[in-house]
Amino acid sequence: MDKEELDIPEDFTFLSDTDTSDSLHTLDVLCAILLSSDSFLQQEILSKMSMCQFALPLLLPALDTPKCTLLLWAMRDMVRKWRPHSLSESRGFREESLVLTSMPTISFVRMGSCSFSKSHLLNEVLSPSQQHQDFFIHRDMESGNIPREIAGGLLEISWYFPAGRENLDLFPEPVVVANLRGDIELHWLQFSFLTEVSSAVFILTESISEREFTLLSSLQGSATKYYFIFNYQAGKAKQTLEFLKKLASMLKLNKSHVLWKGGTTNKAQFVKVLQSAIAAIMKSSPKRVSIEAMAETARQLGIQVDEDNKECQTPNTYAKEITAQIKDVAKYKREKLRLQGETWRNLAEVDKELCRMRKQGDTPLENYKSQLKKKLMDLCAQQNKHDLTDGLITFITGIEHLHHREKHYFLKWMKFGLDPIARENLSKLWDQYKEKCKNSKDDPKMFAELDKLISASSLGVEYFMHELGQFYEAECSMLKEGKMAESQRQFTHLPSIAADLMLKGFPLEIIDGDISNIPLQWVTDVLSQLDAKLGGRYRMPVLTVLGVQSTGKSTLLNTMFGLQFAVSSG
Repeated sequence: MDKEELDIPEDFTFLSDTDTSDSLHTLDVLCAILLSSDSFLQQEILSKMSMCQFALPLLLPALDTPKCTLLLWAMRDMVRKWRPHSLSESRGFREESLVLTSMPTISFVRMGSCSFSKSHLLNEVLSPSQQHQDFFIHRDMESGNIPREIAGGLLEISWYFPAGRENLDLFPEPVVVANLRGDIELHWLQFSFLTEVSSAVFILTESISEREFTLLSSLQGSATKYYFIFNYQAGKAKQTLEFLKKLASMLKLNKSHVLWKGGTTNKAQFVKVLQSAIAAIMKSSPKRVSIEAMAETARQLGIQVDEDNKECQTPNTYAKEITAQIKDVAKYKREKLRLQGETWRNLAEVDKELCRMRKQGDTPLENYKSQLKKKLMDLCAQQNKHDLTDGLITFITGIEHLHHREKHYFLKWMKFGLDPIARENLSKLWDQYKEKCKNSKDDPKMFAELDKLISASSLGVEYFMHELGQFYEAECSMLKEGKMAESQRQFTHLPSIAADLMLKGFPLEIIDGDISNIPLQWVTDVLSQLDAKLGGRYRMPVLTVLGVQSTGKSTLLNTMFGLQFAVSSG
């Protein structure tokens, strides 16, 4: 029946007649952007999506490549903090890389047609009561009803993290939820991948045909648990039940593995049934797989992994040479980053005393100054005697000889290698520090000891830059006092390297937080090199952001200016 038959005026429009020919599905746009982006931009996009709690693409469909691609590198930067129920009483938490953490994976796929939205159902399942969140794009969202052009076969994942509140948390432990877009018959490779990495796979369908039964029969012997969610259709119920009985013995199905969703099924009640099914799976000691382990499975199936290229892996080799030596952070810093120990601390104290002259006592001023300057030079000479360690030589090679993109990869790999090593100890120490802060009566010496422990357990790329700065400072001091000839200098090229990194958005630490010292000659020469590289034409306005810890200062600057300040997990 059309408008004329109903005698509806021309200025009225049927909703079904709305022209969508110029519109694009949101997932098509996302796939197009990611496929057009380099690996660093992909990392930024997925990081921002994760901050907004959107599901992330794990497998990108094959378009300009013969195979689909697993986005491992794009997720390497993500760290999350959660409190499993096992740590509820102690008020502890876990903070780990999402790529390295093994979790149960629950996958949802569609076979044939299905009249209700799988993605909308998943949003309901993952959302706490009265707090609906659209993790997955679904048909009832803006542009969600437009036919997909390139996003078929896209595999998305989302995470659920408990907060340690047993009466409010949906699940006691973190869980990965995967959502395959499109029919499994058309995307069998992606489905095969899910059957290998998942703890359980939920198959949504209206019925089972003979062809679909044949496909499902190939899953016999799989260790993965399979569940079926049927959208009840009376006309096909008999045939579906016959095939289901045959599949029951093949796939080890029982009554709890089959859920029926009819037209009169209460949605809220059905969501609770599904949540209970997932909770039961998690109690049954399910298979746990990390995204890094998923990448190995993907390779075996012929799926590309985004970081499997020479440009990414060559810098990784350099970074692993350094990080493989680090077992105990405090010990490594004492033995391999020697210029940042007590010598630097003493040097900083003498430098401060030269300005303040607080401990002069009865000593004549010029004599006292002379004593301090001699002590300063002795400490600089002591620093200058040290040779570069193997780790520092490799670090300099990485930031000096690799080309621009490889250099960026190298610094990222350094971060990904160093962060997990330091994170475990630091998390515990910060917890202790916060607890002590709540009780202001605690001994100040205890705070000082904790502060030292935190400092000793911290290790990032900036510590390697500190070390280079100290080598440069010591050399400049020796040259200034005439104890070294210009021809003997080894580190004149270091400020230029640091200036190049600044031009790429990487920060230069001006004041060291552990020693409260400014390596003045190093900072001056780095900024002079930066000015020279900019042609000496630019005045530099200084923008300062102040605020307490973990309030988003670095995130703000990174977002506004494309910088690389280290950020907390979120």
